[in-house]
Amino acid sequence: MSPIRPRFKHSLLRVAVLALVLAQALGTTVQAAPADQQQVARKDILILPSNVQVPAPDIWNPYIPGTFILQGMNQNLMEPLFMLNYETGNIDGWLASGYTSNADQSVWTVTLRPGTEWSDGTPLTSDDVVFTINMLKTHAPLLNFSIPIKNEVASVDALDDRTIQFTLNGPDPFFLVSNLAGTTSQAIVPVPKHVWQNVDPVTFKNPWNNGTGAIFSGPYVVKSFSTTEFDYKRNDNWWGAKSGAFPLPAPLEIHRPWIGDSATAQQAMVNNDSDDGGGISGMTPSTQAAMIAQNPKIVPYNADLGWVDPCPRMLTLNTMIAPWDNKDMRHALSYAMNRRQIVDVVYEGAGGDSAVSNFIFPTYKALQPYRDAAADILAPLAEYNPDKAHQLIESHGYTMGGDGHYVGPDGTTLSLDVIGPPFMEPWGRMVVQQLQAVGVDANLRLIEWGIFRDQTGRGNFTGAVDWDGCGSVVEPWFGMNRYNKTYVNPIGTPGTENVDNTNNAGRWSNDDYSALMDQMGKLPLGDPRVMDLYLQAVRIWADEEPDIPLVQTPSLLMFNTTYWTNWPTADNNYVQPPDWWEHFLQVLIRLKPAQ
Repeated sequence: MSPIRPRFKHSLLRVAVLALVLAQALGTTVQAAPADQQQVARKDILILPSNVQVPAPDIWNPYIPGTFILQGMNQNLMEPLFMLNYETGNIDGWLASGYTSNADQSVWTVTLRPGTEWSDGTPLTSDDVVFTINMLKTHAPLLNFSIPIKNEVASVDALDDRTIQFTLNGPDPFFLVSNLAGTTSQAIVPVPKHVWQNVDPVTFKNPWNNGTGAIFSGPYVVKSFSTTEFDYKRNDNWWGAKSGAFPLPAPLEIHRPWIGDSATAQQAMVNNDSDDGGGISGMTPSTQAAMIAQNPKIVPYNADLGWVDPCPRMLTLNTMIAPWDNKDMRHALSYAMNRRQIVDVVYEGAGGDSAVSNFIFPTYKALQPYRDAAADILAPLAEYNPDKAHQLIESHGYTMGGDGHYVGPDGTTLSLDVIGPPFMEPWGRMVVQQLQAVGVDANLRLIEWGIFRDQTGRGNFTGAVDWDGCGSVVEPWFGMNRYNKTYVNPIGTPGTENVDNTNNAGRWSNDDYSALMDQMGKLPLGDPRVMDLYLQAVRIWADEEPDIPLVQTPSLLMFNTTYWTNWPTADNNYVQPPDWWEHFLQVLIRLKPAQ
């Protein structure tokens, strides 16, 4: 199978989620009692700390927009049909063994592996996949992935117990990888028809019920959970091992505790109370070196820059709110960004100039031809030039006030409220500092993950530090299409997202750009027409600058080999290394006990 290109989807935070967030704010926690008190030796437990506290831990429905899935639901319980492997560029089969398409790629046929089962032992068949797709079509736009499925899928049919046929409304070269492969966080995962067929999926929490619920197909099941820790136990009857498709994972349990500060997370790893440093915020080269010096069993992903996350950091402005609806004002803020200073402070200089970002693409090899072709167009988007920032702001009638902040013709101070989730604080702090330096009265508000996603999804924000263009890893269209006007909704209306972040959160609408995206989306990878359409679109994007690129995201990932070995490192790169995505299933079946 050849590499294909990706595409992402949508969002809205339901009342149930917000109610639980409110309960958390009032000091209420939702906690399940452990189903199994049996003690497991430390050497058999995989400990993966998280830097996100989950306010609604009892929701195990990945299709309710706003549900947090990176606490293990995504990596331990759910299984996609396919996964896009960044290291090889190939689509790896998981629940499915293969796929075909017709000549114009308007009909896709997927074959399930033999022996697939749910965690309760019920066979997982084509009927479950068909049920899931039809559920999304029926309940659009209220479920994640439902809008594109409703728009694209004319019908889905079970040709037999192992074979599913998707008939689309038109040709789509990206259908499979966009929807059925885990491109970053999540793909469409089947849900068990026998559990879901008589419930409302918009409100169904998929409750755990002391071990009798939260049924998925993955190699682990829920053992216990709270707002601060999620524990999973291995399903020794997992279909993957029974059928011979995959080895049974070695860890008997996986513990995912929330650790609220970086220093505590670092010490936990040094003390062998943590096996993976992916959940440690604010890692720097000096911190990494100090930890390795204290515990030589800690190994880095590599000794230099680390792993480049596919989600460069951005400053997103709501283009429906004045004065940020004016491209000059957006360019002014871009000129105010000293990106190299952000690299030097946040990353201690790791990556140098290569860590400075001037577009939405990560520095991945497959994207380099596109970055090179548009180098002259994109270069101004990384320029630090306070004088130009001042000139653009003042050209719109602003004058500098005595307090060092610009004041508009109506006497209003030029201000910007910037929101971000807690782990974005290092970048947000630098953005606000640099905006203040050019006369913008900026402030940073850190808010809980679910609330952040709800506010950006609904357009209830002015500025945000985020990763809004995240998506392209092997071709340009996926991330660029996130700025298609198709995703623009009125402020206050839920946006569309692919679970991790909102498509076109800044609500930028450009007819010409969107038309180019629609044309690109119909062309297969490698089509010579892609480059010309891409360059036309980049010129529009650079002229409008709907999002302000900041920096690449080098992640200084580390692994503790005291208890577990065969981690995915730069020298052993069988799959991308983060422990917060569905691809981590591929790591789980490869980890080896060290003791």
